[in-house]
Amino acid sequence: MIRYGAIIRHNPKQFQDKLLNFIESGHIKVDQMRKQYDFRITGAKVFAACNEITTLSRPLQSRFRRLYLPSYTEEQFLEVSVKVLPKLKIAHVIGKAVWDQGGDIRDVISIGKLVRKNDGPEEVEQILSTMIKYGEIKEH
Repeated sequence: MIRYGAIIRHNPKQFQDKLLNFIESGHIKVDQMRKQYDFRITGAKVFAACNEITTLSRPLQSRFRRLYLPSYTEEQFLEVSVKVLPKLKIAHVIGKAVWDQGGDIRDVISIGKLVRKNDGPEEVEQILSTMIKYGEIKEH
């Protein structure tokens, strides 16, 4: 799977032009590592998500339907926390601690990567406090 957000940040105009062309025609032409790929995909559907719509060109914006999703409730946030950290028994604890600080699911994932198998609520709080202190999470 290619993460298009990273591609757009590095060369936004070129990638957006290619994406727009693909949406219009189904045609893909790529020059990469001394190889050329030129093919057509029919019946493809393109879905996208972004945090800031203004980074997309107006023609590209016009090809997508805008949906504004409501924020998670606390219950939903905790359910998602458990789903994104399926191997951690304390996923719910991490979710609750992050929710109490403003609730960004990416912070749950970040903390989940730092927590060790036998860590408990105290270690989660220590990691969260460090992230708040040094600026990765804003204190609420």
